[in-house]
Amino acid sequence: MKGSFAGADIGFGDFKGIINDTEGIKIKFPTAVAYARKSITDIGEASETYTYLGREYLVGQEAIFNAFSTRSLEFLLKYAPLLLYKAFKDIEGITHIAIGLPVGFYTAENREAFSKALRSFEVNGDKKRFHVEVFPQGVGILIDYRYDHNGQEIKDTDTDGVIVDLGHFTIDVVPFERGVAVRDGSGMLEGEGISKACDELAAHIQAETKVRLNEQETRDVFLKGKLPIYGKERDFSTVIRNIVEGYIEEVLHAISSRWERRIQRANKLIIAGGGAYYLKEYIPLRYKDLIHIPDDPEFANARGFLKGLKLKFADVKIQEGLSE
Repeated sequence: MKGSFAGADIGFGDFKGIINDTEGIKIKFPTAVAYARKSITDIGEASETYTYLGREYLVGQEAIFNAFSTRSLEFLLKYAPLLLYKAFKDIEGITHIAIGLPVGFYTAENREAFSKALRSFEVNGDKKRFHVEVFPQGVGILIDYRYDHNGQEIKDTDTDGVIVDLGHFTIDVVPFERGVAVRDGSGMLEGEGISKACDELAAHIQAETKVRLNEQETRDVFLKGKLPIYGKERDFSTVIRNIVEGYIEEVLHAISSRWERRIQRANKLIIAGGGAYYLKEYIPLRYKDLIHIPDDPEFANARGFLKGLKLKFADVKIQEGLSE
């Protein structure tokens, strides 16, 4: 496969990538990194490993059991190149990458550090170089809403509204006026993403079964609703549903208490990110006429970053007010 542009959303839960072809090639895997442990007693088919910064790593699904915690900017800065390599290593000709940082981390210093880490790196002896553009999380969702894949503005999207990007660890909220993102009122709720519900699930499982799960293992149970213990599959779907109901109620309270005036005046409330799947079932009636949830909402940022990259080279201004 060949492509010159790509959009990447390195979430604290999953990596999502989009390649610039008309079919919209999508890539997704857990944002999981672990040290590769090898032994002469290993049997069976070896896992794929990645040599990076002098060590060998597992990445993605194979790393879940011993995965590092992902809940920090430091994790992104150190391991984003490794995740990017896994995503695009089999795709030839990518020269430009558009990627995002959570709104609370979106400073000039962090943007430069993130861009620098991704512009040039080496994995498995393979040297990679990219032109990198860094966007705020949430703004990707707005760009995806405002423009089609050909860079044409979508009719009636130049309105006022609020973006809610419900991710694994953070919730990014970005107001927009006349279709343009604005800094005033933008913010991030750190630690309030779906991981908060996962933490509650992990505590429940440990109390009930004495099984202690790491962050990525818990997320796997959260998504599947099941956990094998001593060869017997335990169903936690009812517990998860109860946890999600309570969590969403807290999230909506946190959002409304801080952004209710913006939402009151909005013509559109756009909800995306992986958490949109859960949130849409609990939307208050007063918000019903405002809500827009895009198709594949967890890919909305990656799609928007890719569109934004194309628009940037077409010299279209798409994030006025959020740049420093």
